[in-house]
Amino acid sequence: MADIIRLVKGDELPNIIVTLTDDVANTVLDVSAGTTIVKVKFKAVGGTSTLNTITCTNLTDGTDGKVQFNFSGNVLNVDPGEYEGEIVVDFNGQLQTVYDVLRFRVRENFSDTTPTTTTYTVTVASGNLYGGGTGNVFYLNGSSNPVLNFVRGNTYIFDQSDGTNSGHPLHFKDSSGSQYTTGVTVTGTAGQAGAKVTIVVPATGTLPTQYYCTVHGNGMGNVIS
Repeated sequence: MADIIRLVKGDELPNIIVTLTDDVANTVLDVSAGTTIVKVKFKAVGGTSTLNTITCTNLTDGTDGKVQFNFSGNVLNVDPGEYEGEIVVDFNGQLQTVYDVLRFRVRENFSDTTPTTTTYTVTVASGNLYGGGTGNVFYLNGSSNPVLNFVRGNTYIFDQSDGTNSGHPLHFKDSSGSQYTTGVTVTGTAGQAGAKVTIVVPATGTLPTQYYCTVHGNGMGNVIS
């Protein structure tokens, strides 16, 4: 399940078909029983909470382990970015979770390209560093240093007024590793009231490729796609 499934914000299709197998028994999972329920838990990469739980249906009679699901019910009414799905099979109250996760990338819908402003509340706490290891990382709206997706013309505000940001100023880099300054405004001092970093993503030209801490390096942030 390493391939990324590419999706568009607001869509309800395509139907995703997966085959459930038992690697220990080297057989497909029989999910034909009426008491067996297969669900997909959908969340942002780095997020701590499930955004939606999707119920699957059998593609045929269920004995072949093939199930399908789609994104009806506003599942994809989310910010562009990276998401993942965990498949859980409920055998009449006994749960079996698929070890590998589904990976999704959601882009903006062209009908929604009127410039918008997104605000991230930034805090700092222990987590998994970008590049490996553990240490202090940026949490954006509660998600541990998530991959970000910037849309040209949009404005993104990183509110660093929380005290945990003290000594951890956030900024951006370009593909060469140099600090990215186009459209960037830094207000105040990280960790103090009113502190924020604002970026208006240019309509043309180069884009930032990652966010990071100017004191502690790349590990506290992640890439921008």
